Amino acid sequence: MEKWINRETVFEGRIFNVEAGQAMLDDGRVAQREIVTHDGGIAIVPLLGEQVLLIRQFRIAVDRFMLELPAGRREGSEPPEHRAAKELAEETGYRAENLLLLAAYYSSAGFTNERMFIFLATGLQEVGQALESDEMIEVAPVNVADIPDLLASGAIIDAKTIIGLRELMSRPELWRETG
Repeated sequence: MEKWINRETVFEGRIFNVEAGQAMLDDGRVAQREIVTHDGGIAIVPLLGEQVLLIRQFRIAVDRFMLELPAGRREGSEPPEHRAAKELAEETGYRAENLLLLAAYYSSAGFTNERMFIFLATGLQEVGQALESDEMIEVAPVNVADIPDLLASGAIIDAKTIIGLRELMSRPELWRETG
């Protein structure tokens, strides 16, 4: 198991930090390491009847509009479900009666400690969108029945969205009407 010998923060940003240093490997060798530290994030699969409320927004890092799950960054030790409730209301204008954890994963453990939590939101009630000053988000409802085609066609290429929608589709008991 690798262990840090030394490390320092070489960049402090608003969203993440970068740490660099040396780690001792199992065999005694020393290796250089750089990691991105991040408080983690959440994403929400908002289910409204037979639709999932995706969002459409421009992402400067990839220079394109993306179709995504509503999502946000955790702050400190804030419980993921609290952030999920806040982001859902801000970005979609809906409050959830129920939040169910669908998945939790590390986005890319080779260089970051960012852990994502994906929740299913049901029992939605409209409260009005409350975007932050730098957000330009359009709510883009999609029919659950269309999700497999959207995933297969490459219309959705955001990792958290792919994971969340595939998790939803793999658990039809969560969204199919019974009776």
